[in-house]
Amino acid sequence: MKISTTNEYGYLKSVIVGSVENMSWPTDDPEFNAGIDRSTYPGTLTLGSLPKKVSDEATEDLGRLVEILQNRDIEVYRPLVDGPHWCYSARDILLCVDDTVIQCPTPFQSRANEIELYPFLEHAKVIKAPRPNVESDPCFDAANVLKIDDKLLYSLSHSANDAGAEWLQQQVGNKFEVVKWQVVDHSITHIDSTLLTLDQNTVIVNASRVKERELPKFMNDYKKIWVDDVEAREFYQFPYASKWIGMNLLSLDPETVLVDEIQKDLIKKIEQNGFKVITTPMRHSRTLGGGFHCVTNDLERE
Repeated sequence: MKISTTNEYGYLKSVIVGSVENMSWPTDDPEFNAGIDRSTYPGTLTLGSLPKKVSDEATEDLGRLVEILQNRDIEVYRPLVDGPHWCYSARDILLCVDDTVIQCPTPFQSRANEIELYPFLEHAKVIKAPRPNVESDPCFDAANVLKIDDKLLYSLSHSANDAGAEWLQQQVGNKFEVVKWQVVDHSITHIDSTLLTLDQNTVIVNASRVKERELPKFMNDYKKIWVDDVEAREFYQFPYASKWIGMNLLSLDPETVLVDEIQKDLIKKIEQNGFKVITTPMRHSRTLGGGFHCVTNDLERE
């Protein structure tokens, strides 16, 4: 298997797509359950196995995604699951950069050994981070990082600390510059519902979270597509993602973007900026906490 990826928009050749088979909400992970605001969402929240409707519909949506990718001759890999897991969002834990897979020091204890679900990475070059003490050790999710050619844009949040950025810089050496960036809204966890690069010179930006002066300086000359609002998907019991998961899109190549079919205004805006858009549903992106970028992890791009 070839690992070769340095950006989010090159021609996608191979990719991991997550799974909901045997998936369950973790019952004993303090970091995971800390995100539940019971004052806003009162009552008993079901942890453990997913409801059948959620599982069945999410399986259908991921199946459509796989079909779209395979019809474009993109090789698709899936996690091999034989027990409870949370690998719907395949991008969260493993950072594929250049020719290396980095198992990130995630704060989520229930996902620390998730690489074991990907036996097809057995012969890949893998760097395994130590399991962190969230208070002091290097800590970040792969979904806190955007690959932008010779830069790794690292979003500081409650799932990514300064020590994590320093550790990542040590691992990648001088081939990549780790650029730390912090969104003013400190409740934001991952970067990819706030900002994504669509090609070498274009970035799509969540206008509700970021002002132009707050963007990384190396993006000063980028073309910006500002997104003022998105359609909100319904959710079951509790939204593990805000409505902004609707702009969590996946670039298949520098001209083509995959977007949730309900995002009519977003689709129109992207098309007006010269990109081709492919649509398919992602009905449980808020319930399960992941859109198209979250549920995929690119292994090879050209």
